[in-house]
Amino acid sequence: MFRAIRNTWQSEFFKNIATLISGTSFAQAFSIIIYIVLSRIFTEEDFGVFGLYMNILNITLIFSTAKYELAILLPKSDRESVNLLGLSGMISVGVSFVLLVIVVFFNDLICRLLGSEEISTWLYFIPLSTLLVGLFTSLRNYSNREKRYKLIAGANIGQSLSNSLLKLGLGLVIVGAAGLIYGVVFGQLVGFLIFLAVHVRVNRGKAGGLQFSEMKRLGKQYSLFPKYNMWQGLINNLSGALPVFLFSSFFSMATAGFYTFGYMILYRPVSLLANAFYQVMFQRFVEKQHHESSILPEVLLFIRRTIQVLLIPFIVIGIFAPEIFGFVFGEKWIEAGKYAQIILPWIFMVSLVMPLSFIPDLYRKQRVAMIIDGVKLMGRLAGLMVGVMMENVYIGLGLYSLSSTLMILYSLLWYIRLVRNNLPGDGSGSTLKENDG
Repeated sequence: MFRAIRNTWQSEFFKNIATLISGTSFAQAFSIIIYIVLSRIFTEEDFGVFGLYMNILNITLIFSTAKYELAILLPKSDRESVNLLGLSGMISVGVSFVLLVIVVFFNDLICRLLGSEEISTWLYFIPLSTLLVGLFTSLRNYSNREKRYKLIAGANIGQSLSNSLLKLGLGLVIVGAAGLIYGVVFGQLVGFLIFLAVHVRVNRGKAGGLQFSEMKRLGKQYSLFPKYNMWQGLINNLSGALPVFLFSSFFSMATAGFYTFGYMILYRPVSLLANAFYQVMFQRFVEKQHHESSILPEVLLFIRRTIQVLLIPFIVIGIFAPEIFGFVFGEKWIEAGKYAQIILPWIFMVSLVMPLSFIPDLYRKQRVAMIIDGVKLMGRLAGLMVGVMMENVYIGLGLYSLSSTLMILYSLLWYIRLVRNNLPGDGSGSTLKENDG
């Protein structure tokens, strides 16, 4: 068994992951270098506004495709996947138009609810960002289905480099959060155009297979994704946005900025690497499910290897985070290092769970996943509100991190149990056609 696992790790599976990681690692290393400069150009208030923008975007993104982009990998038929891609794109256009109408007519109300007048202008960019990222993720998932990992890596690099370079250039000539937000929108545009250019050239003939009746049929067939995954994503992203929303409202925009900076420095490299594993593992495990092969050995191997690789670096960062932030980014960011220190256990658990978060989709257990994230939202909100009532940001963030860590650990154990209970040939497993009800 161990020889089989070792051979698997040295096979096409690992080569595909290595292709994605090599691209994301380069992009991430470059962006970290850029952030050393950006931390000296932009203020904590600027990062607070930027954090508010990104967290609003994270919420609107949930509706951008109704989560049908996750279903693109599941069908055996490529024709069905193409129509799911078309369905996701149509939904992205429609949702972005609705968001534009909402922003135009309710801009003042949204600003009052968020407790920030600074975000007013930038709300008009939310529909565009929502459209670009919705199309980007849909094309990325279809590229994943086709195993175009060099294309995915190239799009990630293009997005990250263009984002970072424009932030740097504009930061030198424009005051405020404008450089940060213009940079991220430009990066989103570049990433989408890279995917679009390749797919127009390579898959142009497949566009003839797009049929509205087929999209409608597939929309019903994969209705669990908008029914559960979309609302699960909304719950999860809303709970992730709580610190920025509450810190900017009850403490200060600077507090929200310190948290945003600390969170981004920790989460961005973890997210990029975890997404690389997610994309390859999702595609591979769907194939194994179609061939009724067990995915349990690779799931357990991934968890064990990830703990072995990341545990010591995370412990070191956990001990010295304020000193590291002060040395690398400047003394004014020591406070961001303290926030990073508090949320580190949660980020560590994210590195284990995010690459495996497709497992409920394989077995149609989205409803249970949504309930777990709902409990996590309540725990996070309760923890932050304790900090608000005590007027102590450290207590609130500490309780937020603790509840997040415990609930994500529970999710990981549940994923393992799901895989064990659905081993091929044991007569008890779900299939890709089972409905969770």
